[in-house]
Amino acid sequence: MKTATRRKGKLENFEEEYRSALRAYASGEGELALGRAYELGRRALEEQLSVVELASLHHHAIIDLVRTMEDEQQKEELLRFSAEFLAECVSPYEMAHRVCRARRSGATAGRRSPCIGGSCHGNAGGATSSVHSNQGFVKRGRKTSAPVLP
Repeated sequence: MKTATRRKGKLENFEEEYRSALRAYASGEGELALGRAYELGRRALEEQLSVVELASLHHHAIIDLVRTMEDEQQKEELLRFSAEFLAECVSPYEMAHRVCRARRSGATAGRRSPCIGGSCHGNAGGATSSVHSNQGFVKRGRKTSAPVLP
């Protein structure tokens, strides 16, 4: 029971940090706020939030921010910036996925086991560890600007 309560508290704190960083990025804080999105994505992966949970959290953050705006152009800009922010936030998931896929293909060639802990699926912590242990990969893989979705 304490674990569920602790996770709920962490998630609420994460949600507030996410909203704050998204608001900052949409307000024009640029690369610094986008860097926060990337770090939030790494943290979400470490805390084993699913991509679906992250997308839901993002959706609710946008709704909350849109409700505070009256100008239609501001709303459109928020949607554009929020797509960039979300793409940056999920990039650690993409990197972890690529690491697992590479390890899985290496295992089929008889070179390695699929992932740390023996499984890519259901072991986000293992994938995160492999991404974090290879800092060169993380630095090279990090984007400076996320693509704008149509």
